[in-house]
Amino acid sequence: MKKHILLAVMLAVFPGIASATPLSQMQADAAAIQQIGATWSQIQSASRNYAALAPFAAQEWAGQGPTVVVPLGGVEQCHNTHWDSVTQGLVTGGMNLAGDAEAEAYALQTVTMDFQQQLANYMVQQTQLGNSAAVNRLTALNGPLTQSMRTLSGLLDTAGNQVAAAMGPSTAMHPLPITVWQAGIGNVPNLAAVQYLAGPNDGAPIGWSVMPLSAIARLVDVCPTGTGSIPMLPLAAPVLSAAQQAMVDAPDLASALQPLESGSSYTIPGGGLAGGGTLSFLDGYYQTRMSLVSALASDMQPLSGYMQPIDQPLALYRQQVQQIMREVN
Repeated sequence: MKKHILLAVMLAVFPGIASATPLSQMQADAAAIQQIGATWSQIQSASRNYAALAPFAAQEWAGQGPTVVVPLGGVEQCHNTHWDSVTQGLVTGGMNLAGDAEAEAYALQTVTMDFQQQLANYMVQQTQLGNSAAVNRLTALNGPLTQSMRTLSGLLDTAGNQVAAAMGPSTAMHPLPITVWQAGIGNVPNLAAVQYLAGPNDGAPIGWSVMPLSAIARLVDVCPTGTGSIPMLPLAAPVLSAAQQAMVDAPDLASALQPLESGSSYTIPGGGLAGGGTLSFLDGYYQTRMSLVSALASDMQPLSGYMQPIDQPLALYRQQVQQIMREVN
């Protein structure tokens, strides 16, 4: 996930789109910039909520299930129904937060730079058409816009590298306790709306912790049941749209963004696999699950911190882009 995008490199990879006019490219870039401005704050908010989960997430949501005493003797090991029903939202969703943030950092840097290039092309076009009044107005607006873009681009270059390396081996953040995983673009958990509905104590156990004296004890199931629910914020589509616009602007960026397009996935040692809408769980690996959820939750506050310095410069740049677009439209 280490993909370093420097300003000089970015300036060299824009090939231009022969079939598009400067105005149409400006419109596409402006739409992407406005969209990223909205989702950027949502990713930050979701990251902060995820970080707040850290103190209790590991044991309650990812730990080993409870043990119960069977009426006819023996102690049974039960599933953790919290984990069983929400693991994809917790783990895959946490990885999606990192993938979304990384994709948006690179996409925003790309589309802002392309917007500047297309604006310059548009001004040349208007000069050739003799529309000097429009060019003069755009020139007055372009000075502050260019300065804002440089400020924003510098911050994005730093933030993009920080987010890309956030869970990698060289980071100071918590390493994930698994080796097979991929952070990518996807929906993210809305932990402010998490719910858990307890069911009756009539669930089937995993196995015996203490064998009963009577063979008929197994006929009575007394494990707790229940269902967890974590609503997902639908960020996959807008983040993917921004990434695709960035690849239109700079096709060379595909090597950095395409791996993120397939979404997040991970494998727990022993065969527990989650991602792409599927789920397998192995209670025997609850220690790994606990460490995984704990590491992800602990790393969400730094992730949000990497994104926060972009907020004010991005808001200013969005306003300036809107001014430009009102002028050209």
